[in-house]
Amino acid sequence: MEQNLLVTHKDQKYQLLVDEIKATITESVFNSRWALIEGYWTVGKLIRETFGKGELTKLLTELAVDTGISERTLWRALAAYDKYPDINKIPEGKNITWNKLITQYLPDKKEEKKECEHVWVTKCKKCGILKEDVKGNLNGE
Repeated sequence: MEQNLLVTHKDQKYQLLVDEIKATITESVFNSRWALIEGYWTVGKLIRETFGKGELTKLLTELAVDTGISERTLWRALAAYDKYPDINKIPEGKNITWNKLITQYLPDKKEEKKECEHVWVTKCKKCGILKEDVKGNLNGE
């Protein structure tokens, strides 16, 4: 019986099955990614259509508690809908993930990168003099 399975493994019918399984899984992954994006986009649409463009901070805080969806995700869902009111205009189509959409196409204004304001100081192990690495001047240098 094992010999029969080995022969089958090399057979064209088997290869077609392998290809079909791979294609099915690939399509399922694309569909699940897109379904998640559609779901969050729809959440953003529902919020916008129900409450307009007014102040939403308190509402989203309450919605987060009542729905179990984080406030940040609700804001991002709203941002996705606002930026792409036509869901078919979302970049990359089914190839995109929710993570890629929010990190590359919906940068959060509150989370924009800032220039570091910290000052890094090093101390010489031999003499103990402090030297500032980033800004300013220590010890009158």
